[in-house]
Amino acid sequence: MLLPRLVLACVVLAASASSARADLELKNDGFVSGAQATFQTGFVADEAGAVRFVAPTAGRRLTKVQLLFGGAATMKALTIKIFDDSAGTDAPGNELYMGDIELTGADNAMQELDLSQANVFVPAQFRVAFIFQHAGAPSIANDADGTIMSERNFILTATGWKKSSALGLTGDWVIRAFVTDSPDAGPSGNFCDTDSECGNGRYCDVPHHACKHDCQGDSECPNNGRCDDTGRCTAGGGGDDGGCRATDTGGPATAAILGLAGLVIIFGSRRRRA
Repeated sequence: MLLPRLVLACVVLAASASSARADLELKNDGFVSGAQATFQTGFVADEAGAVRFVAPTAGRRLTKVQLLFGGAATMKALTIKIFDDSAGTDAPGNELYMGDIELTGADNAMQELDLSQANVFVPAQFRVAFIFQHAGAPSIANDADGTIMSERNFILTATGWKKSSALGLTGDWVIRAFVTDSPDAGPSGNFCDTDSECGNGRYCDVPHHACKHDCQGDSECPNNGRCDDTGRCTAGGGGDDGGCRATDTGGPATAAILGLAGLVIIFGSRRRRA
């Protein structure tokens, strides 16, 4: 079980450059420029800190995530995961996205992960988690205003997901999500939960809540397959199943530091689980 070791730091938050997109910022923390933050250095590998976000409606696209990550100026690997959190339980629901990133700790700037090309469509309530691959600093931080939204801040320990308040934390994680300011049509159709919501020739990619199709005619299916009424390839009669496979065309998650010196690109790779 995580036993946080508290390290206080006074952090200056630089404002990020204006985005060309009209994004909606979702946050639970009360951290502002010049305020105090607490870097939690008690995490070990495979533990995680996570935040539950509530958007006005389902079907919005997650465009970026920001976090305060510091306590040491070394580079460390992390894994970011996005979950469906509609059930509102301590353990989240289906995994919508997973990506490996590398961040260099910074006490005076917010880190930013660009997910605009990943096509991550979220329900109204979702969770963003950072899984550690190391112990100690650098680490994520919570605000120091003395209050916490207990239903929105979580820690993954060896024994499972727990509310961070149950482990003694008194501040909200400084992790923020940005989504499109209205439900997004998605890469090839409207937001959906079932095939029936997509109409003829398309099916629902349930993990990403997006209507899509793999084919529009039999000629697009390999091994003499057939294109069915939902836009999926079905097995033909002359070989193995030959089913169409949706191609993951989303770009990598890009990590950046929003600091006084401007935007500094780090790098990151992305994987998505269907």
